[in-house]
Amino acid sequence: MASPLAAPLAAAIGVGVVSAFFYLAVLFGGFGALILGYLAPLPLFLAGLWLGSTASLLAGAVGTVAVLAVSSSVLVSLAYLVTAAVPVILVVRQALLARAAPDGSVEWYPPGRLLMALTGMGLAGLLGAAVLTLDQPGGLEGAVRETLSRMADQMFSAQGQQAPDPQDIWMAEVLPGFAVISWLVMTIVNGALAQGVLMRFGRNRRPAMRLDDVELPRWLATAFLLTMVAASLASDPVGFLAVNAALILSLPFAFAGLSVVHVFARRRSAKLPILIGFYMFLFLFGWPIVLMVGLGMIEQWIGLRRRLRPAGPDQEDE
Repeated sequence: MASPLAAPLAAAIGVGVVSAFFYLAVLFGGFGALILGYLAPLPLFLAGLWLGSTASLLAGAVGTVAVLAVSSSVLVSLAYLVTAAVPVILVVRQALLARAAPDGSVEWYPPGRLLMALTGMGLAGLLGAAVLTLDQPGGLEGAVRETLSRMADQMFSAQGQQAPDPQDIWMAEVLPGFAVISWLVMTIVNGALAQGVLMRFGRNRRPAMRLDDVELPRWLATAFLLTMVAASLASDPVGFLAVNAALILSLPFAFAGLSVVHVFARRRSAKLPILIGFYMFLFLFGWPIVLMVGLGMIEQWIGLRRRLRPAGPDQEDE
């Protein structure tokens, strides 16, 4: 007779291998391979949010070993562990935490705290990169500029043109922050996709996390403003780190701003067309995300969602 743990164990091992395949697909190039690379955390999330945090830990370990076995590179497997496996393990562990409320209901770990845990992980990643590049000329900023300079040399040389001076590459000043934001958004999107799939088949452990339930701590606005001031006044390398830390700290406010948009759309009969049009506008132009950050800060100060939220108890999951 097969052990009751055999099926979950096999599933965790299987999704770990699939995740490693998705991650390694980027080595083959092409747009489709890039999409698979972004979806590398998805199988790990499916295992964790369905079978529990132990399954996500096992799947992440299997994926790391599989990446190492195929790529024969400790650096590539470490990158997989840090960017794909560890965030999933953290999110799954926190997301599945629950406690009994005084009224007998179950209180699940709040999505706002989960978002803050990811933001903290992003800040830790930025600090870790700064520490690892202390021996480089110019520290982290110097390492980023040098990398971008080599890439620019290759691109411009192929076209027979002169590459720009590394100091003129403005992207270097904000690249670490944007890289961390991309990493965190990738993690959030994969987690939401996995939860949606599991809910579709009735395999989810916790109920859906609604975007309009995101509540941010009060001190976050102060921390964000302080990093903005430091970014404006401090000299490098402190100013460089402050700029990128401010970018990372803006992410929770952007989600809070999006939650205001969702609550506003819910009160309209054309909810779905409004949201589709809004997200198309957001992805096409990009700059409205700055408005979402500002809207998120206003929401934290005056509580826009309380004013916009429908009076009735019936609310749909986002």
